[in-house]
Amino acid sequence: MEVLQLLGIAVGLASLAGLNLYLTVLVTGLAVRFHWITLAPEYTRLEVLGEPVVLIVAGFLFAMEFLADKIPWVDSAWDAVHTAIRPVGAALLAIMVLGDSNPVFDVVVGLLAAWLGFTTHALKATVRLQANASPEPVSNVILSVAEDATVVLGLGLVFTYPLVALGVAIIFLAAIWYFVPRMLRATWVKMWLCTRKLRLAADETVPTELPLELPNSAQASVEEAAGSGARVAWAVPCITGAAPGCPSNRFGWLVAVDGGTAGLYFVSRGQPRRPRPLPVGTPASARLEHKFLADALVIDWPGGGAQARFLFERGSRALAQLVADRLAGRSLQPAS
Repeated sequence: MEVLQLLGIAVGLASLAGLNLYLTVLVTGLAVRFHWITLAPEYTRLEVLGEPVVLIVAGFLFAMEFLADKIPWVDSAWDAVHTAIRPVGAALLAIMVLGDSNPVFDVVVGLLAAWLGFTTHALKATVRLQANASPEPVSNVILSVAEDATVVLGLGLVFTYPLVALGVAIIFLAAIWYFVPRMLRATWVKMWLCTRKLRLAADETVPTELPLELPNSAQASVEEAAGSGARVAWAVPCITGAAPGCPSNRFGWLVAVDGGTAGLYFVSRGQPRRPRPLPVGTPASARLEHKFLADALVIDWPGGGAQARFLFERGSRALAQLVADRLAGRSLQPAS
């Protein structure tokens, strides 16, 4: 039981340090300094956090982070700088909790704590990048306050009920590793769109015909999937938003097929390039929505149940509009 309590405090401190290292040190130090918590004999090494010098430095750095966290993009730059700092701080805090233990055990726990700190740091940095993609600054302030509140409340739970904190941390970290890859993919897409928007040319040639920008291997796989007599009519590069049977935030091509099982397909740039068919039939509507970073092609099918969204970089607005116009008046009936 004592070992589990030690792990609960070590895991809790490491996880919270990934969100805000300086606030974790500051609040823990203040709690020790003013006896808000009573440290058990095995946690005596944490008493150093209550030293005035440590409190002053932690308070100063937290004040800087408090301000940086409220400013869009400055918070992301701050997070980038702390990609190495927070995991190292998480490891040091966890090792301090262990006290005088086996050096091998210290190294193992330190490495695991650094991994935990990086996990929560990755979550924080990813969410901030997502928030920075929106033009309003309010979300940054809300997220910053929520993170600080999580650290303070989390520390209270860690030092009051370490076993409960251990269970909560395990569940929370498992959820992070399930959702973070998807969030990172969405963040990469937004960063790419942002870069493309910044590099947008002053003028653009308006296309009159839809291109067929598809590798030969991908074209062959689409025509094979569509059946005998199928022919790729056009293919345009885009990014999946939300589409039936298609994973979100994937780079690839929206493809229209004539003959065979006529219709629309999405082909990812990654391997394998398995064509993903969209709902069969003539779209009820196709329209282009102008967003902050990209233009969203929204395709609706009859019945009100199926809808697909594909993102086009701002430099491809004329091409995306041509696709919307073509789909709005183009028959995609399946072959009988």
